[in-house]
Amino acid sequence: MKRIVAMGSTLLLAGAVLAGDEQMCLDCHEPADDWQGMTREQLMADARDPDNRRHRDIQALSDEQLAAIFDALLSK
Repeated sequence: MKRIVAMGSTLLLAGAVLAGDEQMCLDCHEPADDWQGMTREQLMADARDPDNRRHRDIQALSDEQLAAIFDALLSK
């Protein structure tokens, strides 16, 4: 049940992702190269690392928004 709720939340946030939030990641990253073999959880932890100054803008996003961005980028 929790998985269904999480998937539904991700789909609801897809509109925000399609609005261009994933471009923040693509300004510096090439997902196929930079994130190869990484899980979404590893990507989330790396994106939330407070020592990474390049990820300051990402801190304003919710976990659900960030997960939706990663899902959208990894599905391409």
